[in-house]
Amino acid sequence: MNRLTLVFLLSTLGLSGCATTPCCDQQPSSSTRMPIPAPTQLVKISAVGYGAVSSYEGYTQGQKRLMAMRASKLDAYRALAEHVYGIRVTGNSTVSSMMAQNDSFRIYVDSYVRGAKVVSVTPMADGNYETVLEIELDQDFSSRMN
Repeated sequence: MNRLTLVFLLSTLGLSGCATTPCCDQQPSSSTRMPIPAPTQLVKISAVGYGAVSSYEGYTQGQKRLMAMRASKLDAYRALAEHVYGIRVTGNSTVSSMMAQNDSFRIYVDSYVRGAKVVSVTPMADGNYETVLEIELDQDFSSRMN
C-alpha cells in the first residue's frame, strides 16, 4: 500500500510540472512567435524556340517532323537559359594596316533549367515548328544568383 501511494505521489508531482506550460487559450510570448514570411511575387518569363525540318533524305517524314519539334524545344530552352542566367561572349578581332582582317566571336550558355513548362508547340510553314516555354521565378531570384 505504501508503494502504491508513493507511485501515485510521484506521478502527480511529475504531471504538475506540465501545468506551467501555456495552454491552448493562452497567447505565446513575443519571444517565441515565429515571423510570418511575406508572400513572394512570381515573375513569369517565357522564351520562344524554332526548329527547322532536316533535309536529310534518310529520315522518314515522321522522323523529320519529330526532330524539328525537338530542335524547337531545345532552342526554346537555350533562349530561356540565356534570359534567366545570361550568356558569356568572347571575341577576337585582327587588324592589319588599319583594316579589320578577321573578326570572330563565340557565345557560351551553361546552366540548369528546372521547372519550365511547355506552353505550346505550333507547326509553321514548310514543316518548321515553334515552341513556347514558360517559367515562374520569384522576384529576388537574380539577387540570390549573384
